[in-house]
Amino acid sequence: MTSTVKKVVAHLIISGGLMLLVACGPAAQPSVPAGGEAPKEQVAPVQPAAGGVDVAKVRGGKLSMPNTAAFGNPNDPHLTATATGRVYAMPVTNGLLKRDNYQSKFPIVGELAKSWELSNNGLTYTFKLIEGVKFQNVPPVNGREFTSEDAKYNLLRITADPNLIIDKWKPRFQRALDFGEIKSIETPDKYTLVVNLAKAYAPFLDAVAAPGTIMLPREFVEKFPEKVILEGMIGTGPFIPNEYKNQQIASYKKNPDYWKKDAQGGQLPYLDELALVYFADSQTELASFRSRQLDTGNGINKRTVDSVKKDTPDTQIFTTPTATLTNLRFNMKFQPFQDVKVRRAIHLTLDRQQYLDVIWEGSGVITGPVTPAYGDLAGAAESLLSQPGYRKDKTQDLEEAKKLMKDAGYADGFTVGLMTSTNLAEAADAIAIFTDQLKPLKISIKGEVIDYAGQWVPRSTAGEFEMSYMNHALGSDADSLLSSHLQTGAPRNYGKFSDPVLDELVNKQKAASNLEERKKLAQDAEKRVLEQSPMTFLTQRVTFMMAQPWVHNAADGPVAGANLYLVERAWLDKR
Repeated sequence: MTSTVKKVVAHLIISGGLMLLVACGPAAQPSVPAGGEAPKEQVAPVQPAAGGVDVAKVRGGKLSMPNTAAFGNPNDPHLTATATGRVYAMPVTNGLLKRDNYQSKFPIVGELAKSWELSNNGLTYTFKLIEGVKFQNVPPVNGREFTSEDAKYNLLRITADPNLIIDKWKPRFQRALDFGEIKSIETPDKYTLVVNLAKAYAPFLDAVAAPGTIMLPREFVEKFPEKVILEGMIGTGPFIPNEYKNQQIASYKKNPDYWKKDAQGGQLPYLDELALVYFADSQTELASFRSRQLDTGNGINKRTVDSVKKDTPDTQIFTTPTATLTNLRFNMKFQPFQDVKVRRAIHLTLDRQQYLDVIWEGSGVITGPVTPAYGDLAGAAESLLSQPGYRKDKTQDLEEAKKLMKDAGYADGFTVGLMTSTNLAEAADAIAIFTDQLKPLKISIKGEVIDYAGQWVPRSTAGEFEMSYMNHALGSDADSLLSSHLQTGAPRNYGKFSDPVLDELVNKQKAASNLEERKKLAQDAEKRVLEQSPMTFLTQRVTFMMAQPWVHNAADGPVAGANLYLVERAWLDKR
């Protein structure tokens, strides 16, 4: 085993992601414990492992899936960290790496990259690309080959390189910090990509494997006047856009020249068509699934899923723990929230167990900022639940909260606007429970439920809110929250919180050289977040995906939009 490969494995072990594993050869290898033996070659399979995937007995047909996130504003997958924007592009594109939804711990596997290495100093990643992969045979690319220059362009664009984007759009490129500090990118040949970092960055591979790190042709992006995609999509993926009607339907036809094959060498995808259907509310969507107009569906909650399963026992149910954190966010422009005592009082007062039981029917876990989804970086649940704000008996928390409000000069409370989104089925219920729980502090809530893509995202980015409620779909590494949502100046730090102590802890944890050191720093960062309370963290959700009995190779994943990965291998049996 070379020292380079040892370094790769060590780096993955400290990444703190959902699955700390390197895949090798045609099937995935077991996870590598600290100090253990690593695979001899750093080669990742380009096909999902066999578990849960079968070769189609029937080809053709049309798969219909509900998806409100496919209708972004605009549908440019590099703009935001949320599912909105990237979902429309996912059936059309591939990434260098991805997470495999067909394996229980969602390991990182290769896609357009067949292998990758990390240098001994932890600063240089070298990716070897699959040769002969072509973009779809549509103008302006007309089936040309995907090369390392394309990969370089896309990484620079996602990280908001000023030579590739205009100032107007720069604030919308929210993933600019997800990759650490890229010093340079080299392309020594058509199939080799070398990324040089200025400083070691433990979550780098997780960022590359994220659903939004997808490869687009430069000539397609730059045909738009402001170099932001306004319509259509082109990539190397299994489907080609066919029809798009905003907030109605996005349909696709199969790419006849798709480069992936199944385990028997058969052409992928199996389907002829794909449709992503917009629903204005979850109940209408559920009715469409029950009437079997949809092939898959989103289970609203456990009660709904149990009801569907009772009525149609052959329905397939996929329950997936997610890296989605429900939270309240405070805007520092709103005067009361400039005082940590007020933020802390709200943190102490909220009853998370009641919220979990009422809103999610107990399906999920109570969490702090370093959620259990972050694997080895997360602390023990028992320790968190003994902390102020998380205690089951709220008597002491409420006493402390009232004292803090009095000390801050808000003994008589205040009125605050709470912004949330129509894409959350629980929005109205959440407003109601927060209204009730904050009554002891004499805080009155004015709830506002607005369109996600058209209003919530731009208003959050502009800081045009007082308090917001959202289920943030994060990456599978703790840094996707700590760096991107809480550090000073971060693109998703919508509340404009700033704390030099937290900034230093976050910087240290993402450059840590071993798991033990990184876990301690992440836990210290969590402690600081809970003390300062720029956001109040509630629960880590599970998601429920439903599939009709005739849908084969269905799967879901921990990151929002990840169920779109199933479309290249899904096939439909006779109804």
